[in-house]
Amino acid sequence: MTKDEYVKKLKKYYDDNKLKQTDSYGKGYTYGLAEALVYAIGLAGKLDESQKAVIPQFVADWIEEAKEYYEDEVDPLRIIFWIGDYISSAEPHYEWLKNIDNQKLLFNAIANGYEVEKEPELHVKLKGLIIGSAYLNYNIPFKTFSTNSLSSPKHMNTEFTKSWLAKNWPEYEAYNNAGLLEFEEVEN
Repeated sequence: MTKDEYVKKLKKYYDDNKLKQTDSYGKGYTYGLAEALVYAIGLAGKLDESQKAVIPQFVADWIEEAKEYYEDEVDPLRIIFWIGDYISSAEPHYEWLKNIDNQKLLFNAIANGYEVEKEPELHVKLKGLIIGSAYLNYNIPFKTFSTNSLSSPKHMNTEFTKSWLAKNWPEYEAYNNAGLLEFEEVEN
């Protein structure tokens, strides 16, 4: 039975039975059945709707690199083959690829499209500084870092992603590796 045939049967059952005002179980039962059928019809209509997979940026980079490698004709099997052949145990994200659930996510991303997962915005607090002024601030016009409170002027940024910090703050790795940073997720 196809999805469309299933939806038609549910709708027919609904139409055939919704006219009954009462049955041996009373009005509430009929109303509940009708409500359940409407819900089931809605769910059945979504059965074939494939959703884009949400993947980390490094996986999106693998997919795009594989597409560039096979510039003439890109098919999902070639992309999978390339990634399986290219990603070795020396790759920093090799462990991600070994996980069976991640492999399924990768297949889904290649077959149905993907979105790159958003990295969370964080407030960064430097340990050992005076409470209240221990938050990392970035002066946008001057492109400099300092510490202050979170209620800094508009030209100061206090929300960062870890990847942005790694690219733009030369001291990030040293502070992070020394355990001197605390991260607080920004609430929307």
